[in-house]
Amino acid sequence: MVPSDVMRSSLLALVLGLTALPAAAQPEVIFGSGQDVPNIKEEDFDRRFLKTGFYQGLTQGTNDPNCALLLGGMLTLLGETAPMLHKRDENFFLDPQLVQALNTQLSSPRFQAQPYFVAMVRRVLIDHKLPASWFQTASTLGPLVLTIDVGKLRFLSEGLQPIDSFFLTLPTLRERYEIEVRRANATTARSAEKAFRENYLDKQVAFGNVELLDVAVEQPKKPKKRKGQPVILEEDTPPTAVARIVWYPPDPNAGQLEIFGAKKRPEVRITARLAPQQYLDLSRIPKGARLMVRGRFWAFTKAVDEVELRDALIFQDRDWSQGNTLVDPNAVAQCRFAVNDLMGAAPVQQGAFGQPGAFGQPRR
Repeated sequence: MVPSDVMRSSLLALVLGLTALPAAAQPEVIFGSGQDVPNIKEEDFDRRFLKTGFYQGLTQGTNDPNCALLLGGMLTLLGETAPMLHKRDENFFLDPQLVQALNTQLSSPRFQAQPYFVAMVRRVLIDHKLPASWFQTASTLGPLVLTIDVGKLRFLSEGLQPIDSFFLTLPTLRERYEIEVRRANATTARSAEKAFRENYLDKQVAFGNVELLDVAVEQPKKPKKRKGQPVILEEDTPPTAVARIVWYPPDPNAGQLEIFGAKKRPEVRITARLAPQQYLDLSRIPKGARLMVRGRFWAFTKAVDEVELRDALIFQDRDWSQGNTLVDPNAVAQCRFAVNDLMGAAPVQQGAFGQPGAFGQPRR
């Protein structure tokens, strides 16, 4: 069959989510329409997904060890996508190494995993949260499939909280400051700094590949006493956990011989004032751990060398570039509901849970 328009656009979204914006991209290109949440309407493609054996596996779980690995692998990818879901549009980001795993390890000749994963993301966007039954399945499979980040999925199960745009990264911010402020011509130079702050501050952002320096609990600062005025403290102001984080920009001179000695490595310091509820146990994060930090972009110094985030959340940010095996493709091949029933390509046969029609959706 020929995929529907929504299927074409969804697959395109997966590809677009992995591309960078051009250097000349303006704020309106980065943020799009600025809608509060992605406005995804349920299509025939989404309704067909609800009738698949794979969907039944997500909602009901499975005792089949092969199918458990397939479900665990797909829920792993969904967890890695969760912190980067954004308001800009229905596009979503997935690490290129995980895209490769999706198309190789999680796919087989009779099961193309990509449209099923697209359907999973669309279901979350339509419902504005991860279905509770999916989270229960993930929690059950967590001890078996160690790649599942249950914390990220719990975050998603409590309601969709998209960032403004996954294109707004630290490299992009620094590049935009260079172009819009430092290189502003005489007609806009005086107002360039103010315009930059208006365009980019107070946005929900997510910065990955950052390194933890330390986490500490800080007491609220007392306001300075002014002559002739009493000091008024806000009642019940709780102490705040603050994470000190660093991001290292790519070094263009890496690997080159330094004749006059090694230069100081460039860095961006991030102060993340953490939200009270976290989805990762802060006491178990060692210094030097690779993390992702999400929060409201609150302040920065010139050239974006120092950044402050408020109401921040910390997540693991795994390095998938080492080529680790996510799922054994042989297990996927032996899973009884790993068949292409979403697009109507599967033969009519008994359903995965003893119900007729789970694999037998008619051709369209």
